[in-house]
Amino acid sequence: MLAYLRVRGLALLDDVAMELATGMNVLTGETGAGKSMIVGALSLLRGAKSRPETVREGADSAVVDAQFEPSPDLTIRLEALFEEHGLPPSELEALVVQRHVPRTGRGRSFVQGALTTQAVLGQLGEELIDICSQHEHHFLTHTTRHIDVLDAYAGLGEARAVYAALHRDVGQLREELEQLRRQAAESASRADYLRFQIEEIDRVSPNAGEYDALKRRLGLMRQAHRWVEFARDAEEVLYEGDDAIASRLSALRERARGSAEDSEHLAAIGEQLAIAQIACEEAARAASRFASELEHDPGELEGAEDRLHELESLRRKHQVDVDRLVERAEQMRGELDGLDHIDARLAGLQQKVGLAEHKARLAAGELHAARSKAAEGLAAAVEQELGALHLEAARLQVKIESLPHLGPRGSDHVEFLFSANAGEPLSPLRRVASGGELSRVLLAIKGVLATGDHVATYVFDEVDAGVGGAVAEAIGRRLKRAARDHQVLCITHLPQIAAFADRHYRVEKQARRGRTITTVTMLEGEERIEELARMLAGRKVSETARDHARALVEAATSGGRDSRLG
Repeated sequence: MLAYLRVRGLALLDDVAMELATGMNVLTGETGAGKSMIVGALSLLRGAKSRPETVREGADSAVVDAQFEPSPDLTIRLEALFEEHGLPPSELEALVVQRHVPRTGRGRSFVQGALTTQAVLGQLGEELIDICSQHEHHFLTHTTRHIDVLDAYAGLGEARAVYAALHRDVGQLREELEQLRRQAAESASRADYLRFQIEEIDRVSPNAGEYDALKRRLGLMRQAHRWVEFARDAEEVLYEGDDAIASRLSALRERARGSAEDSEHLAAIGEQLAIAQIACEEAARAASRFASELEHDPGELEGAEDRLHELESLRRKHQVDVDRLVERAEQMRGELDGLDHIDARLAGLQQKVGLAEHKARLAAGELHAARSKAAEGLAAAVEQELGALHLEAARLQVKIESLPHLGPRGSDHVEFLFSANAGEPLSPLRRVASGGELSRVLLAIKGVLATGDHVATYVFDEVDAGVGGAVAEAIGRRLKRAARDHQVLCITHLPQIAAFADRHYRVEKQARRGRTITTVTMLEGEERIEELARMLAGRKVSETARDHARALVEAATSGGRDSRLG
């Protein structure tokens, strides 16, 4: 059940908090006091689209907080949703949800303090709250929802889930088949393209490390003339020339060695000259080798440049390093092999699609049979409920039409046909029912589904519009009966309904510091009698109205009931 609700910064709801009880909770107040804004706040917790213009003037955002106390069965379903959407594991004895609606920018949704999406919040909200009103939430005017009512009555939740999984499988397989067909249509040109690319790589036949080595070689060859001249000059000066440094060092070394016996210093100098001579000779040999490496055929430079251009072209075309071109060719061979077998893959996938469609049609047929069997029972049960709501002559028919295609709910279209008066033909409910009649049909359906409905909290937003007197009292008793198994939050203008409340709240506008705000006050004892009297008599409350209010409360609590309620 909904245990706590706090709304801040939403239109007239500056900061309103409510602690709700089990059973039947009633909100009353004058038109425009802000009752429906409370329902709007609950709608936000069901994932309804937010409107920045509803943020209170002077506030940066509207915030709705709610705490729920789910039943054990509901807890199991919520835990499954938590796991499915990656929400953090949590004890669900108290479930806290929050919705932020900013004046500008994107809103935020939270479950147990964890950020989530509006869509996920909506899925959770649908498990927690069912909102019924004369306006945007009135599902009876949308024929697409009629099938949900029939399926709920027939207890087809599990069968629907099985079919939905099969239908998703069909959709995914059809999508794969369509994609493969597009590939097949393009496969011929794609195969030609792949063969050309593979042949080009094979013709060039790149080797690992070749690209970098070739760039280094080209760098040498492009500077060869200047560097060969240097190497030859170095060899001449150091070793080959008539006055080469190595020769002069050798002569000096001989002179020092000849006198080394007379001087230790000369001996040391001789050793150093020997080292220098060896270094010159080594440098000369290195220069000679370098010059030999730089010597190349005049066509080698052009050939190397052509080879580098080929490798560079492939590297750019395939967007990979040259060393990975062979790997890229193998990948393309794998793709080409797959294209060569695409016809066999198409045949296999078509067979899978056919089998999946067959399973889905069998499941859709089972749903159709179950719906056809339950349709008369639902109509009879709703008619019985309508009789208790003073629509004794009303008739309801559940019309089921088979569709040629499979949809997300099977192959059926379901629509409710209705007649409120004896002798009148059955017509689509959405066209012929008045506001008051729609309210009672809605309550009748909720009454029929209540025992198997898993939603913990029903919110009825002025579903009593267009009725009064004995009909209002009957509606009140029906709401009271629904509140035995479900928490009910009802917004009403009728004292005959408000008298059945287990907890009564008055919603009113007040002016504080030059601003209008909405307040919510829980009423008890004489305060509640005074509010019911106001609803009966208007602004000027008489003692007679108070007596009438007391009588309504007494009748509601004494167990007196319409004999047709059963």
